Amino acid sequence: MGSQKYAGWRKPESTGMIPGLSSGMSMAAVGAMAMAIGSAYLMNSMTGAIVILVVAALLIGPSMIRFRGTSAGDYFIAWLRSLPIRRQMAHRYRTGLYAHVPGGRSRLPGLAAPIILDRLFDPITGDDIGALVNLVHRTVTIVMNISVTGRDTQPESTTDAQVAGWGEFVRRAGAFGDVAGIAVVTDTVPETGARYNVEIDKRRHEAAPDLVLDVMDDRTGNLATDRIRYVQRISVTFRYSGGNFRSGIESLARRLEALTDAAAGAGLFASFATVGEIIASTHAAFNPAAGPILDEAMALNDGDPGITWNDAGPTYHDDEYSYYLHDSGKSFTFRAWDYPVQPIEDDVLDELLASTYRAPYKRVTMIYRPYRPHDAKEITDSDYRDAFAAVQRRKRGVVDANQRMRYDDIEAARDDLAEGHGLTRVGVLVTVTVPIGASGMDETSFIRAAGVASSIKFAPCYSDQAAMFLAALGIGVYPDMDETDVTDILSD
Repeated sequence: MGSQKYAGWRKPESTGMIPGLSSGMSMAAVGAMAMAIGSAYLMNSMTGAIVILVVAALLIGPSMIRFRGTSAGDYFIAWLRSLPIRRQMAHRYRTGLYAHVPGGRSRLPGLAAPIILDRLFDPITGDDIGALVNLVHRTVTIVMNISVTGRDTQPESTTDAQVAGWGEFVRRAGAFGDVAGIAVVTDTVPETGARYNVEIDKRRHEAAPDLVLDVMDDRTGNLATDRIRYVQRISVTFRYSGGNFRSGIESLARRLEALTDAAAGAGLFASFATVGEIIASTHAAFNPAAGPILDEAMALNDGDPGITWNDAGPTYHDDEYSYYLHDSGKSFTFRAWDYPVQPIEDDVLDELLASTYRAPYKRVTMIYRPYRPHDAKEITDSDYRDAFAAVQRRKRGVVDANQRMRYDDIEAARDDLAEGHGLTRVGVLVTVTVPIGASGMDETSFIRAAGVASSIKFAPCYSDQAAMFLAALGIGVYPDMDETDVTDILSD
């Protein structure tokens, strides 16, 4: 293992006429310069020219200053957009069964508010599975529970085939252009032992020998402290064009078999999550202390957590600048802002994904946003022209090495598209949850260290903690969604 290298990650970049600015900002800068010249020479107003240049510098200049992959201008625009929400204190509320929220429920907050949970018939197994429907953005999300075995002992050729199979899964899922996103979620939480307690209680018989009963009781008591549960799932979000959302659900049912076949090609054993499993995992994310109760209810009631989707949200919610408070937890969400430029091995994310007692409540989410085939070709051609123009610019007769590598990468991407491959955007979110009174310093330092080992740089999602927490859950919420008014949804 470890001999094969993989490459192909490329960070999107737009190089305009002015180095450091995108094409749009470059045009704005040239336009401001033209207006300033016109004001000075045509209107004989040096004051007007100076005012134009000062205003342009204030508006365009921050785009050239970057903090951890994001320009200062983008931070400022995001702050302005969230200001009305914060002034109305809409990011803080108390809900629950005895609150004054319409319906008296623990409704999902913010971007997840318009999502409802329906049932979808699985023609493969004949069972009903969960379907998350976003009525505002017209999407349907299904969740696939994933298990993988034998990776440590399998030959390198099998691993290579599985890596290629995952690329095929993403390509096949986005082949029709109706996939809004794919979220691969890896959750680690302390094992509550509740599921095993129920199973052991069912098998326990008082007439058994005392030694057998003692062994069973000791094993049950140690389960909650000896293990960390490792859970993986894939959420695939499809768009439905129009009409009632049930027509979108029905059309999606015909594609389930193709998804499981594609997952099998990547070495993944997939089963679709039920309504109860989706409710339990969502509520446990907001209220980690309820994990043992939910596990016990699921085991006792054959997959029924005892609560409905309307109760899956938090009873307390407070979106702070650097963390997110929710019921019994405080969460810190980080975003990847710099990816490896060098070829990497297949186990590069092992330290980040592995369960650890330094951060027992951890969620790593990789978000794939496949481009439509036509859009992929247009974007790649545009990037190719942009990169070609960038390598023509020389500094003291020498081509910029970074621009040359970018040009070579895009040229290879064009060749891959011509061979039938797809193009997708990839993002990584990491959430660690600690008790409300904890500082979280040890857990957050672990994430940064694991990022270094994975050749990925992480930055806190300042001012976006609640939104990124929701995006990392894998329930059909993505970072570029717009804020939604809950009252509009309830009135529909």
